[in-house]
Amino acid sequence: MPEHLNADEQKRLVTRATPALLVAGYEVNCTPDVFDEATYRQAVHDIRTSAARPAGQHPAPARSPSRPAPARRAP
Repeated sequence: MPEHLNADEQKRLVTRATPALLVAGYEVNCTPDVFDEATYRQAVHDIRTSAARPAGQHPAPARSPSRPAPARRAP
């Protein structure tokens, strides 16, 4: 945690990071004195909103197949 942040800013930062860490597969243990329920709910909402954007807004780059397709022979 950055030391230049005051206690409230640290609490907000820890709480907002928690949902993203959980989605990434991390186990998060946080004491109640550094956890803010309203901030957590907002962070979860933000993650869900960004995940729900239509694919047309930000098209994903084309992925190459994991194995190349076999070459076709001409008849």
